[in-house]
This record gives sequence, C-alpha cells and structure tokens, in this order.
Amino acid sequence: MHGFLHAGILVRDLPRAREFYGRLLGLPEIPRPDLGFPGAWYGLGAFQLHLIVPPPDRSVGDAAERFAGRVRHLAFRVGGFEPLVERLEREGHPFWPAAPAPDGARRGFTRDPDGNVLELVEAPPAPK
Repeated sequence: MHGFLHAGILVRDLPRAREFYGRLLGLPEIPRPDLGFPGAWYGLGAFQLHLIVPPPDRSVGDAAERFAGRVRHLAFRVGGFEPLVERLEREGHPFWPAAPAPDGARRGFTRDPDGNVLELVEAPPAPK
C-alpha cells in the first residue's frame, strides 16, 4: 500500500450536501468525470472525498452489496476549530465534544445532512 486515496459517502440531496461540505466546511470542489450517476468530489491535499447519490429507488443506507460496508466516521484535521464549531451549531448541525486527541488537540463529532458522522480534530498551530 502507498497511501489513502479517497473515501466515498452516500448522500441523498446533492445540492444540500454541496452546501454543507463546500460552503460550511470549506472543502474545495474538484472536477469529477461523468460516471453515469450524480455526485461531487472534494480535494484535501492528496486525499479526496467523493459524494455519491444512490439511485432514487434505493435508500441512502442501501448500497449495492459489493459496496456495502460499516464505516463509522471520517476524521478531518481542521483549522479555525472554534469558528467552525460555532458555524455548525448556528446552522443546525450539533457538535459533540470528545476527549482530546492523543496529541492534545481538541476534537468532536457532527453529522452531515444525510447522517454521516464526521470527526473534526483541531489542527496544530502554524510554526512561528
């Protein structure tokens, strides 16, 4: 193995998910090829987050068996931790603080509009 490339999560309402991941979390959307189904991709350094809209006759929790899994959450290192938490809560996305990360960074959990759990971990301060 050489690294972690991307994670794909299911969403039902793509415009609402784009609003959450793009505007609220500040992730930059990157070009996505036509794959024959709706979705959006976001770039985070060498990592990508893929939003996938399932066919209308399937629930968000019902994926094709070959793609079904049990991912509990995705974790992101974030700058501007306090302002982000305040924005999330102001816009109706509760934030649940957790014990500090092993490096002492503040962290906690929230959910996207489709119920996917996200862990947000405070980025270390920039070196002076």
